[in-house]
Amino acid sequence: MVEIISAKLISYVKVDFSTEAEMDLYINMFEKEGANFYKQLKLVGLLRWRFNRVWNKNGGFEVAQIFEYKDEKAYIKGQELIAKLMSGNKSFFQKINLKRTASRSINLLDFYD
Repeated sequence: MVEIISAKLISYVKVDFSTEAEMDLYINMFEKEGANFYKQLKLVGLLRWRFNRVWNKNGGFEVAQIFEYKDEKAYIKGQELIAKLMSGNKSFFQKINLKRTASRSINLLDFYD
């Protein structure tokens, strides 16, 4: 039987792009690197990562990423790792125009089967 650990901290990141081509480049990069990205974050306490395209954005291009961490320590380590990974890919991120908006939350209730 698998034990399900509920996330204590959740980070929701919206990424808006100027063009669909820039969004597609960003998605393509994560399609190629996503499994490795997740594995590295999982080692520091990430429980779940979701990468979604926002489809109800008329005339806009947006993705959303949800990071669920087991606790505050995992979140802090995860943010350090994400910053390191982004700086390692600085030349890629400088080529696209994007705007990141992050929201952080503490999980109060979690219903699942």
